[in-house]
Amino acid sequence: MARYPILILGLALACFMVVFMAGCTQPQGGDGKPTPTPTAPVIPSQSFDQESNGKQVTAPAGSAFSVTLPENPTTGYSWNLVHSAGLTLLNDEFIPPSTQLVGAGGTRLWLFSAVEKGNQSVHGEYRRPWVPAGTVVFQDLEGGFYGIVGDDGKDYLPLNLGADYRVDGLRVSFESEPAGDVSTIYMWGTPVNLTFIEITDVYDLHVLVN
Repeated sequence: MARYPILILGLALACFMVVFMAGCTQPQGGDGKPTPTPTAPVIPSQSFDQESNGKQVTAPAGSAFSVTLPENPTTGYSWNLVHSAGLTLLNDEFIPPSTQLVGAGGTRLWLFSAVEKGNQSVHGEYRRPWVPAGTVVFQDLEGGFYGIVGDDGKDYLPLNLGADYRVDGLRVSFESEPAGDVSTIYMWGTPVNLTFIEITDVYDLHVLVN
């Protein structure tokens, strides 16, 4: 009868060794946890840059493509990029310049995946994010005039808008101050005096995913 306890003990010891060896052969990270299997990097099948601005391109569904644009964060300007729901942003990184010159610009790179078929888009604006932005609009009222629809949801009626900025649909960055007790014939927006205004550089890529 004594051989049965010995046999049971031997089986238990064998099971323990199997579990122990399995744990030892599993890759371990620096914190003692199993190291995850590295995933293969996504390689874009197409690359677009400034030369593609405003163009219509095609991309197969499931493929990846990149967009690279020059950027110099030391100036305070950076790209604000948005895209349609049919595209997935996989990566967004700034690539510094190879030179050691102070103030030299680099490159901003985005990696997208074309997820849904149909017309997709990428829209970017190069501006200082803390300066208000808006769109110049022409209002065909009382003889016609130009105003600015701010991204903050407010309508501005600039009294000193220069001729270079009187373009319907033009994207601008601007700063203003209230015009005070000024009355106008235009029943639209808040009268303001512009203290700063500049045209915003934009980037548009139209992607047909098929």
